[in-house]
Amino acid sequence: MIIDKISNCHLYDGLGERFAKGFEYLRNTDFSTLEPGKYVLDGDNLKVAIQEYETRSESDCKVEAHKRYADIQYIFSGEEKMGIDVLENQQSIAGYNEGKDVWHFDHYDYTIRVKSGMFTIFFPEDIHMPCLESDEKQLVKKVVVKVLL
Repeated sequence: MIIDKISNCHLYDGLGERFAKGFEYLRNTDFSTLEPGKYVLDGDNLKVAIQEYETRSESDCKVEAHKRYADIQYIFSGEEKMGIDVLENQQSIAGYNEGKDVWHFDHYDYTIRVKSGMFTIFFPEDIHMPCLESDEKQLVKKVVVKVLL
């Protein structure tokens, strides 16, 4: 997993052409004008979800991981905490959903605070629980780029 500022995203173009295209989209798009929804950048290779939500308590969120896609999660506005961990001995609480490329787990051990202008990258070996309230509930606008691996 990676956490950094969007101003440094060019440093990660070496992860591959799809990551470079995803970061180019994040650098060159005015998200203040785009409505929440799902967008396709490059077929199944790059998909985007623009989300607006109020952060939630831990009991209202799920720990997840993916097998086929990496997530680039860019906080355009607001702030949230994310539960994170390396996928090792956590127990899956539901089987893998191939159609949604997601499976859910029972716990994580660490949290990070992700603020406006920052992004995370979660690979298949990383579990994460996004959308957690930080000090208090607040509105977040997030862009999730799904990068086919």
